[in-house]
Amino acid sequence: MKRVTSVFLVFCLLSALNVLAIAPDRSTQKMVTIPDGTEISAVTTETISSKTAVEDDPITFKVDEDVVIDGVTVIAKNSIIKGVVTKAKKSGFFGRGGELSVRVESATTVDNQKLKVRAAKGKEGGDKTGTTVALVVLFGPLGFLKKGKNAEIKAGTPVKVFTDEEKKVSVSMP
Repeated sequence: MKRVTSVFLVFCLLSALNVLAIAPDRSTQKMVTIPDGTEISAVTTETISSKTAVEDDPITFKVDEDVVIDGVTVIAKNSIIKGVVTKAKKSGFFGRGGELSVRVESATTVDNQKLKVRAAKGKEGGDKTGTTVALVVLFGPLGFLKKGKNAEIKAGTPVKVFTDEEKKVSVSMP
């Protein structure tokens, strides 16, 4: 019985060593610090209009190029940056243009940590107040029905985003 147990233990030990030899883990983890204020190049993923947007609507941006620190990627290209609409006013009569403001809030690092970010992008629609005044002079009160343009941020619009905190990120080193 002792011999069978010894043979079984040797077999288990050799099997374990064989598994380790087949799939050695050669990658090591390294901690990299993303400094506060690190620039991230991003683009809007959808068209946002003051005509349809309302405050607190969620919006998404996408990272346009890898963010690399110390030779390693800490935020991957095409990862999502989340944001919200902070102000949306439709265009109005009397030539008043629409207004649209958005805020970015967070990005995701390569090790899936949430990272606070900051930036702001605003847009105002074409204000036609000057045109409206001229129309009132020429056509009387009907000139006040002239409407301004809605503000719009097109899909693919570049936005410079900056980290809003320092964050330690764990990255795999080959």
